[in-house]
Formats: sequence, structure tokens, C-alpha cells
Amino acid sequence: MIDAVLGFALVGLAGAAGLFLLGPLLRAGPLRKPDERAVLEAGHQALLRALHDLDLDWAVGKLSEDDYHSQRSHLLAEASAVLRRLGRASHEAEP
Repeated sequence: MIDAVLGFALVGLAGAAGLFLLGPLLRAGPLRKPDERAVLEAGHQALLRALHDLDLDWAVGKLSEDDYHSQRSHLLAEASAVLRRLGRASHEAEP
């Protein structure tokens, strides 16, 4: 009898803990779609940091000349594409 009561108590306690932990997720509203402009700006900042890091690696001799120029061209092309998308997003957002 005591084992059954103890088992029910443990199940009840586990259920209460589960509801406590999952409560914020259950009460949360629908997930919002991330703002496209914010995502693009974050991507652009990441590309600028990558370019900076690449330049530092080149300066200390960690990269060959071919690797440096290849990677820099690729990062610049990506950054340029992100800037174009940011410009389009700005024009679309204007009233």
C-alpha cells in the first residue's frame, strides 16, 4: 500500500515538474518569422568579421597568396549579394 502511494506521489511530482518546465512553451504564442532585414544585417556583419579575420590570417602568413585571394573574392561576392538584398528589402519596406 505504501509503495502504491509513494509511486503515485512520484508520478504526481514528476508531472508537476514537467508542467512547470514546459509551461512557458505551452503558454507561448505562435513563433514569429524572423525579420528578414535583421537576418540580412547579421549575415553582413558576419561576413565583415570573416573578411577581417581573413586579412589578419594573411598578414601573419597563415594563408598562401592563392588561398587568400580566392577566399577574399568569395567573401566579397557574398557580402555584395547581401547588400543588394538589403537594398531590395529597404525598397520593399518603404510605403
